[in-house]
Amino acid sequence: MRDVAVRGIAAALAAMVAACTAPSVSPPLVIEAAAPEPRAPSFAAQAIDWANANGQGGLRYRGGDFGEGDERLHYVEAGEGPLVILHHGFPSFWLSMFDQMEALKRCYRVVAVDGLGGGASAKPDSLEPYRIDRLAARIDALARHLSGEARYAFVGHDWGAALGWSMAQAYPERMLAVVAMSAPPTNLFLSLVRDDAEQQQRSGYMQRFRTIDRGMLQSGIAGRIAAGGYADLAARGHIDTERAALLTAVLSDPATMDGGMNWYRANVPPFDQIEDSAIWPSASATTDIPVLAIWGEADETFVPAWLDRAGNHARTLEIVRLPGIGHWTPMERPAEANTAIQRFFDRHAPGRCS
Repeated sequence: MRDVAVRGIAAALAAMVAACTAPSVSPPLVIEAAAPEPRAPSFAAQAIDWANANGQGGLRYRGGDFGEGDERLHYVEAGEGPLVILHHGFPSFWLSMFDQMEALKRCYRVVAVDGLGGGASAKPDSLEPYRIDRLAARIDALARHLSGEARYAFVGHDWGAALGWSMAQAYPERMLAVVAMSAPPTNLFLSLVRDDAEQQQRSGYMQRFRTIDRGMLQSGIAGRIAAGGYADLAARGHIDTERAALLTAVLSDPATMDGGMNWYRANVPPFDQIEDSAIWPSASATTDIPVLAIWGEADETFVPAWLDRAGNHARTLEIVRLPGIGHWTPMERPAEANTAIQRFFDRHAPGRCS
């Protein structure tokens, strides 16, 4: 089964390259047409309004900011109890983790972050703040701001999963458990993409990000990339059209799309230039923190063989495979992933309901 949403994004990237050399007329996209003007700060409030209108159980969602300038992070939280940080992947912002927040908010304080460059967080032009060690330190500082020295759990998707797993390798004394949805840790991914020809082919879009500038994104391509994934999710009934419109509109902002691409530019060198000495926290790093890897069996983003090597990077590793689900595990039939997360946390990061 093909991962249609990921293929839609890949198609939009191919269209971007074509757009650089010749004028083109894009076909109308329903999700784009339904979306308002892409201004992230106003959409921050609209996304929270949507969450409160669609959330269950009477626990309200509220926004906050941590830090200033190029390090400022926007986040949305709900609930009370032990801290769980949730982090989206590319191209997305906190709203893609809404279903996991709903599943956990009764027993935890759930805090979903707009990753640096995304949503309503800061969007520095320099690549240095996007380096994974800097990103990890910033997320851990946010956790200390929210709950002091208490250890916390982490749920990440895509880039967020790679970040959280790498944080567990670097900061085991700070974390309770990590859920990694649809991605390996950073060190395993970099080893794979350096050494595995099929993974190089699948990840070729990451290298194309180096050739894309803000002007190209301002041509309307940013919206096509965003809609390439979310229109399909809405068409298949995984998310409603209003949520799809919010996700698409925020990510149609060229600065936001450029910020997301900066994660790749800062952390994924040309594949033939990846050296073990530059991999954070190290090429062989593992962790004693329990890790749950959730993998959609229809996902085409990474070669499935990464799961066979994942145990080298987490000594307590559980793997849940979801048949018929692609890369968007937080939103495709989310109840299946949520059940796995809740059972995992019951054992390794109990909430206040336990």
